[in-house]
Amino acid sequence: MEKLTDRQLNRATLSRQMLLERADLGPVEAVDRLIGLQGQVSEGPYQGLWSRLRNFRHEELTALIVERTLVRATSFRATLHLHTVDDLIGIRPHVQPTLERMWKSAFGNRRFGDNDVRTVHRAGRKLLNKGPMTGGQLGKALQEKFPDGEPLAKSVLLQVKEILVQIPPTRVWGSGHAPILTPIENWVPGPYKRPMRLEDLVLRYLRAYGPASIMDMQSWSGISKLGAAFAKVREQLVEFEGEDGRPLFDLADAPRPDADTPAPPRFLPDFDNVLLGFGDRTRIVSDADQKRLTEWTRSFRAVLVDGFVAAGWSIARRKGHATLTVTPFRKLLKRDIRDIEREGAAFLDFMDPDAKGAVVVSP
Repeated sequence: MEKLTDRQLNRATLSRQMLLERADLGPVEAVDRLIGLQGQVSEGPYQGLWSRLRNFRHEELTALIVERTLVRATSFRATLHLHTVDDLIGIRPHVQPTLERMWKSAFGNRRFGDNDVRTVHRAGRKLLNKGPMTGGQLGKALQEKFPDGEPLAKSVLLQVKEILVQIPPTRVWGSGHAPILTPIENWVPGPYKRPMRLEDLVLRYLRAYGPASIMDMQSWSGISKLGAAFAKVREQLVEFEGEDGRPLFDLADAPRPDADTPAPPRFLPDFDNVLLGFGDRTRIVSDADQKRLTEWTRSFRAVLVDGFVAAGWSIARRKGHATLTVTPFRKLLKRDIRDIEREGAAFLDFMDPDAKGAVVVSP
């Protein structure tokens, strides 16, 4: 069995993630290929697409969200993602058990109070059918009907039991307002059952993230016990061995570039799935740098240098000026700093086109 180094895995993953070279794709095709983009932060999908697509503009993604082609809701790992409608509806049943466990663990009877789950669910659905609401408004309205327990526990219950889409004018570029929620049935046309087989999701995951292990996909998705789904497509897969001896699966025709393929600097948004898409993340971030990244940014806001996490980034704005600060986790070569400054200047122009910008790579 061929053994793959972490550097080989790095180049394979970056190639499929469109981070070795920007792709000539539209946003819908890119979101579909990546099986969604992390959407915890409103700007995240915009930043993620800018780093992956040639000539990407904010207006393209905003239009697709307003037109209801792409939707943001809770899915993988019980976190917010931007998906195509087909993917969101098809994926959600597979992550539902994770959502139920999350809610029970975080809220349960202690914070939910002595209320009946079904009764609160029905009441919340009636409220949402009257019109879109923020999570805070939903929790407050339910608290008036069910005083026992906490408003947040009731609001999150609805986000677990229903596919609640976060809709414009919130969650688009430039909007800082609290997200407005509405059931997917009130936002996009049917059908509302669009089954997705787990074995097909396995193939798509490997196409976008492979080579990878079963545990990697389980960590990325929050879906447990995927061994049976891998077994169903085993004849379509090839197997490799990681540096630590773990088995890795892949599609035979998927790209696996040479380990020495150049990898330009890339700025990643908060919680980008290329960082969170694996149980073993050493193909892109060392354990030490993962700790530094979490401590420094609290959000996995990373800069890739030679394909691996080497720094964090932040933007400070004041009176028409914007400064992009890159904080390296180790000493960088002069050529790497020059490349970061060049990429950073373009990134800052994307983030604040009307501001006077400066890129600072701190010592």
